[in-house]
Amino acid sequence: MVKNALTRKPGGEEILEEYNAENSLSHRTRRQLVNILASDMTERHGRIPSRKQKEKYALGIITLFPSLKDPFSPNGYEHFYDGVKGTGYVAWRLKTMSRSTTKRPVKEVPVHQEQGPKRRRLATTLPQQLDGDACKEAISFLVHSPDEASVFQKMKMTFQHRQDLVHDPQRTADVFKTFPRFLDVKGLVNQDFLLLFGAETATKLLEKWDMSFKPKVIKEAKQLTQSTDLCRLIKAAEKPTESDANGRRRTMLV
Repeated sequence: MVKNALTRKPGGEEILEEYNAENSLSHRTRRQLVNILASDMTERHGRIPSRKQKEKYALGIITLFPSLKDPFSPNGYEHFYDGVKGTGYVAWRLKTMSRSTTKRPVKEVPVHQEQGPKRRRLATTLPQQLDGDACKEAISFLVHSPDEASVFQKMKMTFQHRQDLVHDPQRTADVFKTFPRFLDVKGLVNQDFLLLFGAETATKLLEKWDMSFKPKVIKEAKQLTQSTDLCRLIKAAEKPTESDANGRRRTMLV
């Protein structure tokens, strides 16, 4: 099915020739492959193909091009289409095609500038930032890559997209779902803090703050979009600690 689609579409034969010669595909050629197959899918199955149809195409890709199989995912094709999460190169290309055919209302620029954690800050200096399909490919790579050096680099290149998620009230809770490597790779939070505030301020991230800040931090946290992890952290922060008890004893003695 995939081979037939490539032989019918312009540019498809070049993709087959490159794979036969190199036993691999460059990033540009792989993107062209996904574009051709997404176009073929919508022509055959309509603007919103079913999950089964998308999985069939993804399986077809790694069957025709075995070296593109991901050895770290259950079926080997989840980086092209993950039916459980609804992610992958094919899924993102279909969403891009759908958006391009639908007019979206222009968002009004807010005049009021929020303060505190909700304030939109300009990062100090950023490396090249990815957007569109390239950003989505990097996010998929992050989920499956075991190479921490590459994870740090891709996280730098998707920093701006992550900031967009953080400051969108409807998507704030999805940050850890989109970037789950925050939970298993030590240092990624520090890296984002460094990119946002610069080296001088970033050195203070891990400082032990005065306890007088604690109620203010909890108050701000309660105003954020609630999630299971956030509720757990707030609940833990509200428990009295040994330092709180010592502080009360010192106050009574004075």
